[in-house]
Amino acid sequence: MPELPEVETVRTVLAPTLNKRKVVQVVISNLKVLGNGTPAQFTYGILQQTITKLTRRGKYLTVHFANGNRVVIHLRMTGVLTVNHPTDPVARHTVMLWVLDNGDQLRFADDRGFGRFWLIRDGQPDLSGQQKLGVEPKNVTAEYLQQKFARRTLAVKSLLLDQAIVAGIGNIYSDEICFRAGIAPMRPGNSLTPDEYARLATTIPAVIAEFITNHHVTLTEYRKSEGKSYQTDRYLQIYGHAGQPCPHCGTTLNGTRLNGRSSVYCPNCQK
Repeated sequence: MPELPEVETVRTVLAPTLNKRKVVQVVISNLKVLGNGTPAQFTYGILQQTITKLTRRGKYLTVHFANGNRVVIHLRMTGVLTVNHPTDPVARHTVMLWVLDNGDQLRFADDRGFGRFWLIRDGQPDLSGQQKLGVEPKNVTAEYLQQKFARRTLAVKSLLLDQAIVAGIGNIYSDEICFRAGIAPMRPGNSLTPDEYARLATTIPAVIAEFITNHHVTLTEYRKSEGKSYQTDRYLQIYGHAGQPCPHCGTTLNGTRLNGRSSVYCPNCQK
């Protein structure tokens, strides 16, 4: 699943191409993609409307229109959002397509079919789930983490995955954060010391910012990769490397499962 750095890449790449473009046609190929309302309601809410900006909150993207309406998008497991020329081949699992006034097409392809689009009309509450998110990683503090973790026996990694605590962290970056903070992912949240809360609060925004920078791609590169050029693997120190030497101490990295999610850690650096 794309996590915050990947979703931020999508926003950064697509925002300039969508800004001030008008939606002149909407094609919905699979009704499951709609998080609320009917195809007619969705289409009426954005047709002939001008896009003013594209923003991100956690793993959610929001397309803002001049009439005050918004479309909230969650890519979920396999959703891919691209802006294509009309002559580009349409991906097999394309479930949503917007034709823009310059001829380009905003396309959403989703192999697994879990991605969702919500139309939020001007003045209506946002019920997409975005309203339940915790703080952005850049706003995390040691005091905030201690407040959220102090009475919880759930594993630190599981608490990092809780979008109501910190928005945007998923399985990949929770492993990287725990490793760089020197905290075992299975530690109960309430077992951390003040120093460990402080390390975690420093590490969370640093790791997310680092991967946002590492993921930077041009629009040409993004299009060539069909929206999948995140360049994640070569920068990861620990995620996906179970059985390999720790990059810090050389100890074999352990793989385990926490609440049904895979996790990798160093038994020496993360005691």
